[in-house]
Amino acid sequence: MKHKTIITAALVAFVATGCAGMNEQQRSIDKLNLQVTDLQSALEKTNSKIDDLGNKFVLLQEKIEASRADIDKLSAGIVPSHPPEGLTVVPLAEEELRYNPGPSQKGHTMKKETGEASAEVLYNKGQDLFLSGRYEEARGAFAAFLRAYPRHGLSDNALYWIGESHYAEKDFARALEKFREIADKYPGENKAPDALLKAGFSHMEMNEGDRARAVLEKVIAMYPGTDAAAKARKALESALTKEGMR
Repeated sequence: MKHKTIITAALVAFVATGCAGMNEQQRSIDKLNLQVTDLQSALEKTNSKIDDLGNKFVLLQEKIEASRADIDKLSAGIVPSHPPEGLTVVPLAEEELRYNPGPSQKGHTMKKETGEASAEVLYNKGQDLFLSGRYEEARGAFAAFLRAYPRHGLSDNALYWIGESHYAEKDFARALEKFREIADKYPGENKAPDALLKAGFSHMEMNEGDRARAVLEKVIAMYPGTDAAAKARKALESALTKEGMR
C-alpha cells in the first residue's frame, strides 16, 4: 500500500511537472506569436512609409524635370509653354494686340496669357498638397485640373495621383478604380504602366490573388522593359515563393 502511495504521488508530481512545462511552452509560443505580429505590423508601417516617400520622390522629380525644361527653353531663347505661377510672358509681337485687342482677339489673347499658366498652377497645387500629406485636398486640386483641362498632357498624371492618394489612405477599392481608369483611358501615356502595376498591388492588398496575378502579368506583357514590368515580375516571384513555403 505504501508503494502504491509513493507511485501515485510520483505520477501526480510528474503530471503536474508536465502540465507546468506545457503551460510554460504555451506561454513561450504565445509570446513569440505576439512578437511576430508586432514585427509584421512594424513592417507594414515601414513599407507604407517607403511607398509614401517613393511617391513624394517621384513628384519632386516631376517638378524638377518641368523646371529644367523651362530653363532649357529660356536658355534657347524660347518662351516656356508653362510660365511660373504669377508670371505671364508675352512675345513682343503680341504686345500691340495685348493692349489694343480687336473684338475677335480679346478672348484668344486672354486664353494665351492665362490658359497654360492656370493649368500649371492648378497641377502644382495638387502636387504640393500631396507632398504635404493633405490627400483629400490634393484630390480636389487634381480633380479641378481634370475638369478644366481634360485633354492636357498631364491629365493621366493628375488621375494617377488621385489614385495614389486613395492608396496612401489604404482605400484600395477607390485606388483600384482610378488606376484602372488610367490604364483604359491613357494606355499609351507615361503613367499607364505604373497605374496598371498599382492596380495589381491594389488587388493584392484586397487579398484578390488571382486578379492581382493576372494584372501583373498584363503589365509585363504590355510594357516590357519598363520599371513597372520589373516590379511586377518581382512581385510575382515573391508571391510564388510564399506559396511554395506554405
